[in-house]
Amino acid sequence: MSQEERDARLGLTGLTGAEREARVRLLTEQLRREADAARDALRAHRAGRRATRDAASESD
Repeated sequence: MSQEERDARLGLTGLTGAEREARVRLLTEQLRREADAARDALRAHRAGRRATRDAASESD
């Protein structure tokens, strides 16, 4: 993928330097929030599985 194609996909075409930096900062923040949410969901899922497994072993 060319640089032009990447810029277009990210909505960076036709922006000034400052606008481009602001857009990249916004995209980075959104990505971090999504990654944090995904990590939290995975931790909760694993904790739920662990609790279920522990409860099952206690009833044995």
